[in-house]
Amino acid sequence: MHKDKILSFIILLIIFLFIPQFVFGQLILSKSQQKRSGRQQGNDLSMEERISLEEKGYPVPTAQALEKIVDPETYIVGPGDIFYINISVAEEVVIPSQVTPEGKLVIETIGTLFVDGKTLAEVQQDVRQAGMKKYKFKKVTANLVQLRTFRVHVVGEVENPGTFVALAVDRVSVLIDRASSITNWADQQNIEIRHTDGSVDSLDLFKFKKLAELEQNIYVRNGDVIYVPAIQLSNKTVSLEGNVGKPGLHQIKEGERLTNFLLRLNAFKRTLDPQRIYIIRKDEQGEEKIINVNLLGKGNNLENSLPHDVALHDGDQVYVATLKYKIYVHGAVNLPGAYSYNAGFNARDYVGLAGGTVEMGNVNGIKVIHYRDNSIEKGPNATVERGDTIIVPRAFRKSLSEYLQIFTGLATMVFAFMAAQK
Repeated sequence: MHKDKILSFIILLIIFLFIPQFVFGQLILSKSQQKRSGRQQGNDLSMEERISLEEKGYPVPTAQALEKIVDPETYIVGPGDIFYINISVAEEVVIPSQVTPEGKLVIETIGTLFVDGKTLAEVQQDVRQAGMKKYKFKKVTANLVQLRTFRVHVVGEVENPGTFVALAVDRVSVLIDRASSITNWADQQNIEIRHTDGSVDSLDLFKFKKLAELEQNIYVRNGDVIYVPAIQLSNKTVSLEGNVGKPGLHQIKEGERLTNFLLRLNAFKRTLDPQRIYIIRKDEQGEEKIINVNLLGKGNNLENSLPHDVALHDGDQVYVATLKYKIYVHGAVNLPGAYSYNAGFNARDYVGLAGGTVEMGNVNGIKVIHYRDNSIEKGPNATVERGDTIIVPRAFRKSLSEYLQIFTGLATMVFAFMAAQK
């Protein structure tokens, strides 16, 4: 008799502990209509299940293109993320829940958790612990089934600045592309990503696109401002001419080398002549010297030549020749570029084809770099052969005239002041 009482007590205890959870689980199951044994993703819902969720006001996940699987240790949860909370009772119960604009995850029968700013792994741990308090001896898991979207601002030197919708796994370059990419005046090496918490990250777009440094291209966050700065003329700049991707003035970093410079500007083409890249550089006395850089590393006969790559200096002028046997006219001319070879034409004639010199261009200082041996011939009457490069330097007297104009203006102001005092 005593044994029967003990057995009856054990049976009643089991009924008391487990039957309520079973019944309560069935009620949840009936309410959510999510009988999906073993499902952990939301993109495999049937049409009936989707309609049922929409009618009840639950969030319905949609397909998303991802770069890779989401890392729970690094993914930051925020408003809009959709979770499916799985509770293993008699049958698996799935409760859909979306993070509210206040950053809270409201879970039926379990409670409300603040999750904004936490990693996915932390949120999953919080849900597991909260669920175990309610459902003892049952497994409770949280599965991220839909990534949130938010707004990011792209401003500065982009073709179409504005505000764009982004996913939490979108990288900075994706948003820049949505803004129709950077302009010709953009400093692509110093892009800023300004976060709402006041911190600032940077992106060197060249290192990502040309050198495949993915760590440069970080993920965007809610409310980020992506600022693409313009080239600052007060910083170090180099001018580029020739049959290249982006001729004109470009900003350089300290110690940047010629090959890196040409690579990030898409200047390397099959027609580029790697043995005949010319740099005009001023020495300490202000005199211009021509440096021939031979990227193939072979020797040449040009004075001040460098057989290998070279670090660029502020104010350098880089001229890129091509393998086509044309005549290349650069420097202080109105229409620099490549011109067809004309037998019997001298340097002055080709300068004329290039629209003549710009104001105060130094015709007498013309230099012809011969393609055959990299030798230099000076003067407007120098002979020109196929493939030669003609460089027209800027006249020194222009600088002098500019100083005279400044001096004249100052003198006029002084005389006017003195006259007013009389």
